[in-house]
Amino acid sequence: MSAKMKKILIEASGCHVHLTQTAIETLFGKGAQLKKRRDLSQPGEFLSEQRLKLVTKDGVIDHVAVLGPARSAVQVELSMTDCRKLGLKAPVNLSGDLSGASDVILVGTHGEMKATGSVIVARNHIHMRPEDAEEYGVSDGQKVRVLVQSDRKVIFEDVPIRVKSSFMPAMHIDFDEANACGYRVGTEAFILYDDPETCAPECHPDMGQMVRQVVETVTDVLRREGWQQPCRKAQAPEQVQPVCAGTDRPCRPATGALPAFCAPAVDLSALGEAPAYKPKSKPASAYIPEYMKATAAVCPAPVIDMKLVTEKAALDLVRSTEEKTICFARGSIITPAAKDVFKNHKKTIKIV
Repeated sequence: MSAKMKKILIEASGCHVHLTQTAIETLFGKGAQLKKRRDLSQPGEFLSEQRLKLVTKDGVIDHVAVLGPARSAVQVELSMTDCRKLGLKAPVNLSGDLSGASDVILVGTHGEMKATGSVIVARNHIHMRPEDAEEYGVSDGQKVRVLVQSDRKVIFEDVPIRVKSSFMPAMHIDFDEANACGYRVGTEAFILYDDPETCAPECHPDMGQMVRQVVETVTDVLRREGWQQPCRKAQAPEQVQPVCAGTDRPCRPATGALPAFCAPAVDLSALGEAPAYKPKSKPASAYIPEYMKATAAVCPAPVIDMKLVTEKAALDLVRSTEEKTICFARGSIITPAAKDVFKNHKKTIKIV
């Protein structure tokens, strides 16, 4: 198959967050502004000095980059691997499309907030200016195929084109995709253009012919394995499945393009009898970790099993107990605001 190709810059980005001005002040303090660390390839966009922590009941990701400038909506862009670490199911959307987006808690240096409907897996895409789109022969919203030339050559299908006068031509992928295609700085990518005159029929195969070839192959294999005897219909009305002529072996009836065949005879006596199953039982104490057996000696108060302790949860706890020591089960995540609550109320925290 021959195809024309045209080179396009390809870039990989890790997980990052876009914030509104209100969110910036909530997380980094009243009047806070994003401090530019360096410019990005798209004009006007930059990597800031600020970093965030992403928190869910199942996990935490630290030192998450914040990109500027401020936007009209909070958007958290993760890879599928990041989502698995946090226990999230996020949709694969283009940047800016938050339909079906997941929730996450953002923790900054001065506060925290729940970013409802903010988490997506950013779909790969190509930025272009109108003059670039004309040069490449594509249009806004069009989907193209992109070949990545590397040690692990990959073709990305259905990559959407995004056209805007402020863009610079570049394809964006996340770290999962970068690892899959062996990306590193300097890796070359090419938009593929199929030539219908030289590509047919390989580019547009006859699916009907392919199905017929598969059926013929399966039929040939069945014949070689002994599914050859003709079927006769069962005579007894209570008999549901047809049997093979002259035998008691079941017959597979014809389905679609496949003819009917009888199963070859198999001597099952050589298999012997299955061994009897004897369940092994253990006392209940065998399933209790050693660190939990020693909990009573370590902590005088009941152990609280809470995955994520927020500021509100901490306030509820200090109001509901007279104990000076509050014990949490191992694996609990206590936010900075929650720790301040315990400190202000002179409560000691223990993880057991």
